[in-house]
Amino acid sequence: MQNLLRALVWGWVIVTGPAVQTVSAQHTDTAPPKAEQRDLARQYAQLIGRLALTEKLFAAMSARCEIELTMPTQAQSAIDYALRQQTGYTFVQWQQSFSDPKYEARMVSKLIDNTLTDIGGCEADAVETWYTGMEQNMLQPGIKKLSSLPHFWGLPPKSPTKPQLSVIFRQKLQHYKTLSIAEVRGLARALSSGIYTYSTAAFAHPVSQDNKQAVELREFVYHSAPTAEHLYELANSVQALDKPRALPLFKKAAEQGSFYAQRWWGNYQGCVGHSEQALHWLEEAKQTLPAEASYIDDIIAEINELGEPTNCIDGWVH
Repeated sequence: MQNLLRALVWGWVIVTGPAVQTVSAQHTDTAPPKAEQRDLARQYAQLIGRLALTEKLFAAMSARCEIELTMPTQAQSAIDYALRQQTGYTFVQWQQSFSDPKYEARMVSKLIDNTLTDIGGCEADAVETWYTGMEQNMLQPGIKKLSSLPHFWGLPPKSPTKPQLSVIFRQKLQHYKTLSIAEVRGLARALSSGIYTYSTAAFAHPVSQDNKQAVELREFVYHSAPTAEHLYELANSVQALDKPRALPLFKKAAEQGSFYAQRWWGNYQGCVGHSEQALHWLEEAKQTLPAEASYIDDIIAEINELGEPTNCIDGWVH
């Protein structure tokens, strides 16, 4: 494994070198890209090179050892979604535009040879251990890092047509359980708002609102990754259908530390005349996210001066 990791690190630098130059060259500004843009291009190229190489290694090991090793569909979705939202390109489009298939094929073949030597051949347990290690040490950290990168602007746009977007949206809804958490959240937002953001190049495609299905997707997200943020998003979707059911969800999310839930719950307490509780939760929200303190102070001032926040309608937050 150590030999493989060293080879991978070396291979990524070589494989992604041309991609860095190509990405930078395709920046649409007439002036040379700034140093930060070149650095960002390098980060994208290296990360995507690693992820693409990992996928190809899985395929090559499968063929060599006659065993099925594939990149999980959730991982493929996570990579593709992050790239679309941050660069406007799909994972496939990026590889088609910037990779060197012949060089990658030679690199993959050499790495597989070295790996099989290291692990003693195609013995099933050894291959499975290698695969698990690649997932844990290469794939997941790479996806996390990719998702944290800033937007990369200026690549030539690659966007589906409007009819294609409608088909893509329906297909993704049909198979949402195979997608990444990030992409399912994006689909739920589209169902609630009526606007589907496929990529930076196709960011305002109208779709039919469906609050019931939005709740279904939010429930899936929360059960898959039960965080306070996801619980707040579930509560926010549920309120469109069933306000009484949403209340305990908002409260629980606030208690678990979601800033938005704390702000909402404090606001709601102000709407129903519980000023002391309102001020308590709004102060909690300020401590959770001090950067939003001035906005919270405005709500507190409204309660102190008017008796309730100005966004209260019929005892509910709007």
